[in-house]
Amino acid sequence: MFKLLPRSYISPINSSLLRATYATTSTSSATTTTTSNENIIQQQQQTTDILPNATIPPNYVLTTLRSFPSLEPHSIFPVHSKLFNLPLRRDILWSAVVMELDNRRVGSSNPPGRSDHKFSRHKLFKQKGTGRARVGDANSPIRWRGAYALARTAPNDFSTTLPSKLYRLAYRIALSDYYKNNKLFIIGEEMKNNEDQNKIKNIMTNKLNDSFNLEITNTDSIHSLFKFNKIHNFKDLNLLFIPNNYDNCENLIKIIEKFGKKANIIRKEDIQIRDILKANRIFMEKDALLYFASQLGKDIY
Repeated sequence: MFKLLPRSYISPINSSLLRATYATTSTSSATTTTTSNENIIQQQQQTTDILPNATIPPNYVLTTLRSFPSLEPHSIFPVHSKLFNLPLRRDILWSAVVMELDNRRVGSSNPPGRSDHKFSRHKLFKQKGTGRARVGDANSPIRWRGAYALARTAPNDFSTTLPSKLYRLAYRIALSDYYKNNKLFIIGEEMKNNEDQNKIKNIMTNKLNDSFNLEITNTDSIHSLFKFNKIHNFKDLNLLFIPNNYDNCENLIKIIEKFGKKANIIRKEDIQIRDILKANRIFMEKDALLYFASQLGKDIY
């Protein structure tokens, strides 16, 4: 009689053959991986010999300095990459905005509890014999015009905290995202020689009352911002202006008051992350950018 063997049975001879084949394939794969790694290392060494700084990422990005309100570019300004070239982190932005909204709550709600309500503590019905459910007094939260179950007394503190290092990182992430999407415009001029300054001034005079700050110098300042929106297709967008000196932008402040929610001007000290994220276009003066770099650059250098 022949004895049936299971399908998983392997004879000792076949098992030794399989082990030999596995050993040869593993050694061949190991040799191929080592040779490929050696080739990659040699290529990297060759590139570093030719270009020693090729593997080092740039520490600065170049932003364009523009005039206002024509937004005409005239010079380039270097900015640290950790201020304008960070990847988008929605979780960090979300936590920062939640903290700002929590700290904005006044906490003046004062709903009455059962001990603070006006009704008597007398039981409305007897415990048994009515055929209905058991009831307490009229101050019960389940009854009409009753008290609140989760009552609290004002003032209430709903504020939350966030590490300052993480909050500064959220600022830099928001500015980096607007810079990468061409939604951030820097207004200002770069200090150059007298000849270069004269050339720039000649160009500015040819423009319609341009300046290097966020102020409208046109006599017909009422219609100037309307023309600004029409020329640059900013009609249905939310605009945010961040000047270095808020008191020097009197004409712009008067015009923005007529725009309502479509335009806003905020002091550089009062800017929050949710103000940045609500805007579709941001116009910031160069000195205000230097202020943000000094405040947010504690983790950079």
